[in-house]
Amino acid sequence: MEPTVIIRHRAGLVVRLIDTSTGREVGQADICFTRNGKTVFPMHRPDGKLVFLDFPQEGCSFAVKAGRFYPKTVELTPELLASPMPLAEIHLVPDQDYAARWPCGTVEGVWPGIEEIDAVRMTDAACLAQTYDERRGILNLFNPHHLALDRTYYAVVNPDDCRYEPIEIVERCSDQKFRLAAPLKQPFGNYFPVARRILGAVLPQDRYALRVPEDASDRRWLVRWRSDGKDFYQLVDFALPDSVTLRSPPAGQAQDGAERCKGG
Repeated sequence: MEPTVIIRHRAGLVVRLIDTSTGREVGQADICFTRNGKTVFPMHRPDGKLVFLDFPQEGCSFAVKAGRFYPKTVELTPELLASPMPLAEIHLVPDQDYAARWPCGTVEGVWPGIEEIDAVRMTDAACLAQTYDERRGILNLFNPHHLALDRTYYAVVNPDDCRYEPIEIVERCSDQKFRLAAPLKQPFGNYFPVARRILGAVLPQDRYALRVPEDASDRRWLVRWRSDGKDFYQLVDFALPDSVTLRSPPAGQAQDGAERCKGG
């Protein structure tokens, strides 16, 4: 009788690919992954996640290329890869081919020194911030619809000053309690919405591209971009064609670049 051979593999990296515009998982076939420039191949799980077996634990550059999305490169840290379940959620930004097939609002152009860009829907108020436990890093929400908030990128929105603080959710403790990756820096009121954040792409030559879904009658979005270490905000109404290009803040504006909500 032949001896039984047991082959064990370690799930060295689990990847969840998200279409940042819709929030849905990307599951198409034409996706290429590279680790430090070398192509690597995942196994597909029934839940849509991708598993890379025996993925080295050394920090690396991890790149994703998928049809109808801009290429995305992230840096994976040794701390992430050494964790018991190393999960990377990577948001892909739709490109021009995507926009030609599915309706979406687009903000694109050139901004000197742009570092990042994202946006939240102004009418997204399904969850409201209540309290924050700084010691445990847990944000308590009023969440009457029991939303899972099972993505990573969200924001605590200040509707009075037309600005928001980006947050990353790393653990859902309950329907009302969510652990954050980093402490909150800005004060908030208990009526401040917690909204899903749509990520944009920063491209070569200081170009940027942001695409948001056109799936609601209210087409107002608050766009945040970072340049020279400062955050800038602009309210964009996609019902107004002249509002979809980033513009310089008014003279004498606060140092952090915030702009008051005052329409498109």
